[in-house]
Amino acid sequence: MNEIKDSTILVTGGAGTIGSHVVDGLVKRGAGRILVYENFSEGEPDNLDWARANGNVEIIRADIRDTEDLDAAMRGVDYVFHIASVLLLESKAKRRKAVDVNVVGTFNVLEAATKHHVKKVIFSSSASVFGDPVRLPVDESHPFNNVTFYGATKLAGEQFCTNFYHDSGLNFVGLRYYNVYGPRQGIKGAYAQVLPRWLDSLDEGKPLVIFGDGTQTMDLIFVRDIAAANLLSLTSDVSGEFFNIGTGIETSVRELAELILDIKKCRAEIKYEPHDINLVKRRRCSTEKAERMLGFKAAVPLRQGLEEYIKWRDSVKNRAVWRSR
Repeated sequence: MNEIKDSTILVTGGAGTIGSHVVDGLVKRGAGRILVYENFSEGEPDNLDWARANGNVEIIRADIRDTEDLDAAMRGVDYVFHIASVLLLESKAKRRKAVDVNVVGTFNVLEAATKHHVKKVIFSSSASVFGDPVRLPVDESHPFNNVTFYGATKLAGEQFCTNFYHDSGLNFVGLRYYNVYGPRQGIKGAYAQVLPRWLDSLDEGKPLVIFGDGTQTMDLIFVRDIAAANLLSLTSDVSGEFFNIGTGIETSVRELAELILDIKKCRAEIKYEPHDINLVKRRRCSTEKAERMLGFKAAVPLRQGLEEYIKWRDSVKNRAVWRSR
């Protein structure tokens, strides 16, 4: 059993939505030293306020593409959470950047971790590797039907993890996240995800835009549940495995829009636009392997998570961090 307490742990992308919640969890579990390796292209310093006030958190302003900085930061590290990534929409628009960060950057992290004898790396992958499902629920043996550039970069990262595990003895667990949402979710410009864009539209008195007919589905998982899965992956004795991290519950885009309108007590119009080819038609994962091998099961119901996210968003939207980029 790997121990968080008193360990030195490096978190790439540790000021982002997922990373900052992982850092919070590490503080609560008594980590000795937490190194947040962050270039702040997506993450926000404010996301670390609680952790810095309550734990031994050090921010390293650096980029995973910089091998010298990464090598220096990795010295003396026990465990690594590799979360830093260019996400789906930006990967589509900036393919070379996605390769540099998601592919080369992941290789750099694994190489440095191997060199400095890190005990275990937790790698953030994505359900995008599966593409449109041929069966539901999607289990870990489902074929890779990905057609997106983002999914391709995550598949490359998974292959690197597998190779370093077999050739260099680097222990890892890979987590394939489904549709993550929650406080601190990125809202920047053209690459904002659907929930922030919808809530911005409601604030501006505009309709909610759904791409397609609204029947496409998501497996929505709250960000604190994602953080819990990361911590369980670290403390478990499991290595060399990939896990789906979702709820196993399908929610249609139309149902999600109606739930948001109900929570916001709003009667905004729902407008339909041509289908976005980056969106899969259905998502529902099998949770059996993660429950059996990691002891992970999502705990936050959708309505509760949305209410918490909307409350957080309303509390911060007037701060400087909320400025549009």
